[in-house]
Amino acid sequence: MKIHTKAVSAGIVETDSGGFRGYASRFLNIDRQGDMVLPGAFAKALPQFMDDGGLVLADHDNRAGSVIGTLIDAKEDNTGLMVDVQFSATKAGQEVRRLMTEKALRKMSISFYAKPARLNEKQVHGVWSNYGYRPDKRQMELAKSGAKMIGDVSEIIEVSVVPIPANPEANILAVKSFDGDIETPLTVAPRIDLAALARRANLADKLLGR
Repeated sequence: MKIHTKAVSAGIVETDSGGFRGYASRFLNIDRQGDMVLPGAFAKALPQFMDDGGLVLADHDNRAGSVIGTLIDAKEDNTGLMVDVQFSATKAGQEVRRLMTEKALRKMSISFYAKPARLNEKQVHGVWSNYGYRPDKRQMELAKSGAKMIGDVSEIIEVSVVPIPANPEANILAVKSFDGDIETPLTVAPRIDLAALARRANLADKLLGR
């Protein structure tokens, strides 16, 4: 089983030391590594990740000094895996918060274990059609090389704040500064329709001949 690291976006949450809310993963778009995450992919792994405390790091650096915040909440919606993070009042946490507030640091990333399924161009378009996803020109071009579809994540390891993303759609939505000022508005996508998701997943399985 392979470990995957994917870029994400961030936003805001009301906390005394500052915080952000954003997507720890975007669904259905093909990233720079050729991976495509399906809606519902984190459903099995998410409860355990939350129970374990939800590790939030800087640059995937597995050190106590690189923990920059506390995971408040995480849930899937129609767009991706949304996370709420409260920055730590430590120097490391507040340095990252300041960089976000100054718009010098605008990306996040997620690490997880999964076994991807290889899709050709036709299959990619079939999955997009089943989910009602409308690809832009860049996604259409990437689809010509196929994609590695990630439909079932077995374990979420951590989420990080990073300067360089793998996912071209990764961008911070908004940041809450220490004094409560909000830099940009945050629009949260609606919660996902789980029944519709199950029906679409079944269609995807039929398409892939599972």
